[in-house]
Amino acid sequence: MKYIGIDLGGTNLKGVAIDRKGDILYKKNIQSRTEEGPEVVIRNIIELIQNITRTVKGDNKTIAIGIAAAGVVDIENGICTWLPNLPGWKDIALVQIIEEKIGTPAYLINDVRAMTLAEKTVGAGQGIKNLVCIAIGTGIGGGIILHDQLYFGDEGFAGEIGHQVINFNGPKCTCGNYGCLEAYASGAHIILEAIRMVKQGATTIIRDLADNDLNKITPKIVALAARKGDEIAKEIWENESFYLGVGLANLVHILNPEMIIVGGGIAEGSDILIDGIRTAVCERLHLGACTDHLQIVQCKLGDIAGAVGAALWSKYSINKVINRRKR
Repeated sequence: MKYIGIDLGGTNLKGVAIDRKGDILYKKNIQSRTEEGPEVVIRNIIELIQNITRTVKGDNKTIAIGIAAAGVVDIENGICTWLPNLPGWKDIALVQIIEEKIGTPAYLINDVRAMTLAEKTVGAGQGIKNLVCIAIGTGIGGGIILHDQLYFGDEGFAGEIGHQVINFNGPKCTCGNYGCLEAYASGAHIILEAIRMVKQGATTIIRDLADNDLNKITPKIVALAARKGDEIAKEIWENESFYLGVGLANLVHILNPEMIIVGGGIAEGSDILIDGIRTAVCERLHLGACTDHLQIVQCKLGDIAGAVGAALWSKYSINKVINRRKR
């Protein structure tokens, strides 16, 4: 018996199969080809699910499928309401399409909520009853575990950490609001800051590391420059840590979690960022709030956390349906 999870990303589709314990049986990535529109992406999702089903044979019947998507999703009705990084993805009934094509129950969840569930169940958050998970990539997403349960809020919107306002006079965010954390501390912001400093003629090796092509500047290049002692790059990362610390300190005051898990493409392997966040959070908490009980750690499952979480979500969702029928 197995559960399949698909993480629908702007560049890749990440797929996994897990067993009842959450152990990974198989994993596979393919290109999502989002620039070709929803129909092509959905066809690729179906092909990936079929590939996983064929590969993991024996007694491992597929019980349910979970899909994690980056954006606003209607988990009750299985609709991708709006996926901002995927062209054309608005009000698409993805679950209905998958179920009609595959013939297996499918369930939808936001990608960072899925990551949060995975880290809580089989990752860094095992045994932790209250935690916050933040994913830092092109944008910033989040998820919340309260009393061992994934918290969705009234309409499934809880966890949008990147869109808390940290400066009401701040720059416009991609969401349309002003001064969001995402506008100050996302991967996109790191790139913009690095480009701005290079254009201003700052003394930095960032341009050299990018082969004199500003379009090749990435957060990884800025991190590499910082590790090499580049003062401009270090300043960019310090600012990133500062703003993330401000945002996470807000959440600590509101939720008082035992643990904050930091993940996403920007955070992976970046000890610079994690250490800076720890310092910034503790500097901004009221006396006594930052104790040894507050852990700030890196995501354990890496880039497959979303797919694993989607598979786990399908397992919990189908079990809920089965238990309801037994009553």
